Amino acid sequence: MFFIAVSAVCAVTVLICVCAFAFSAGSLNFKAAFYFVCYRAPENSVSAGSLSETAASYGGAGYILYHDGDYYVTVSCYYSQNDADTVCKSLKRRDLDCSVLKIETEKYKLSSSAKKRAKLYEGNLNTMNSLSYLAYECANGLDTGEYNQSKAKSVINDLKSGLNGLLNANADNCFTHDLKALIDECDDKKDGYIYSKDMRYLQIAIADVVIHATLS
Repeated sequence: MFFIAVSAVCAVTVLICVCAFAFSAGSLNFKAAFYFVCYRAPENSVSAGSLSETAASYGGAGYILYHDGDYYVTVSCYYSQNDADTVCKSLKRRDLDCSVLKIETEKYKLSSSAKKRAKLYEGNLNTMNSLSYLAYECANGLDTGEYNQSKAKSVINDLKSGLNGLLNANADNCFTHDLKALIDECDDKKDGYIYSKDMRYLQIAIADVVIHATLS
C-alpha cells in the first residue's frame, strides 16, 4: 500500500487548520491552509487523467486539482508543512516524483446577491472544512488498522449526512451543484471495499470546494 511506509506520519493526530472568519465590505475572510502531496506535473487534462490512474494504482488519492491554471494530481493532503514534506521525502526515496503544493485561503469576494447569505456561506465553509478533516482522519485510521470497513462506511454515511444537511440549506445557490457532486462521490465510494485512497479522494474533493468556492 502507498501509505504503509509513512503510516507513522499519517497517523499523527493534528489539529484542523485554524480558520478565522470576518466580514468586510463585499468579502468574507476564511483562513485555512492545505498542503497537497502531488504526483509529477501534468501538462494538460489528458495527461492529468493518465497520471491520476497511476497515482491511484499506488494507493494515492488520484484526485485532479485544477488551481491557478495548472493541473495537479494529488496523492494526499495534510494540514501542516512538516507532515506533507515528510511524506513527500519518503515517496521520493521510493523513486516517485512528488512535490508539495501549499494552498491558503483568505478572502472570498461576495457578489451583491451573496452578501445577504454571508452567514450561511460562512457556515458552509466551516462545515465542509470539518467534513474534509473527518475523511482525512478516516484515511489515516484505515492505513494504521484503527478503522475497519464498518467504521469507514459509517464515516462516509456521516459525510453524506453532513453534505445533505448543507444541500437542504443551499437548495439554489453557488454551493448547490458542488454539494450534489460530493454526495454522488460518497455514494460511489461506499460501494465495495473502502481503501484509504478513497477517503483521501473524498477529503481532497471537499477541500477543493472550500478552496475554490465562488460566493455568488
